[in-house]
Amino acid sequence: MNQDTTYFSLCKNSISGAAVQHRKNHYHFSKHLHTSVEIYLIKSGTCVMTIGNTTIECKPDDFIMIPPNVVHSFYLTDENECSFYHIHFFPEFLSHITLEEDSSVNLMHSLIFCCAPFHQQKTTKELKELILAIIRLYNTSQDSTVSANINVYILQLVLLIMQSYKTLSKAQFPEKIQGNYISFTLNYIEHHYMDKILIPDIAKELNISTRYLSKLFSQYMNISLGNYINVYRINRAIELMDTTTLTFTEISGMIGLKDSQHFSKLFYNIIGTTPSQYKKFILKRK
Repeated sequence: MNQDTTYFSLCKNSISGAAVQHRKNHYHFSKHLHTSVEIYLIKSGTCVMTIGNTTIECKPDDFIMIPPNVVHSFYLTDENECSFYHIHFFPEFLSHITLEEDSSVNLMHSLIFCCAPFHQQKTTKELKELILAIIRLYNTSQDSTVSANINVYILQLVLLIMQSYKTLSKAQFPEKIQGNYISFTLNYIEHHYMDKILIPDIAKELNISTRYLSKLFSQYMNISLGNYINVYRINRAIELMDTTTLTFTEISGMIGLKDSQHFSKLFYNIIGTTPSQYKKFILKRK
């Protein structure tokens, strides 16, 4: 019997790192991007993060979550040590979950609508317990049952964060049809970033004006649609730089850019360094 349902295995590992980290002596991690969701819970000391266009000082018990495709940096302003719980997880399984029946907006997109470009709050007992449980399990065993439990904890954590936005004005969130438009656009970019993307083409698919789509996207994503497309492409490029030996010319073609010169210029504008310099940074970090 044929079935169209697509299943996600709950036992698939979603974590790329989970540990307690310690940094000191003016440590600096310059502008970068992830395809993963990054979570910090400050244990002791202080640090500074620039996330998108916002700079924040983080203190003990501050919880920060940074979604994928957001440019950010991390640094210390003095020699004192900062300790923090640190988790990276890939949100693929969240894209297979919706909060409403017959909704086309998946849970990851719902989360982004809530907290783009990042989420910051004082931790709660429930949040801290979930973070500690994820780190403990990840560093204890890698079997499938453990991965399933970790994914359940991540889901609980995401739902807790979204619950905290329930008290805010509905005007801060897209209406259902608007959410569908933005979610469609995010999916379109994900599936077409390697090709030439024209905003009018996306708007035509949705049967709305280019101006209205651009306005909606900027309003609820806190970044212009054109800039988001560029950031998304550079994030894919960084992933390729990290996992392959492809040349910059080959990478530029794979992310929908016409040549390596265009790629280098766009990379510098977003990350603040050249692809060559960033590649050296990746190799040094390994």
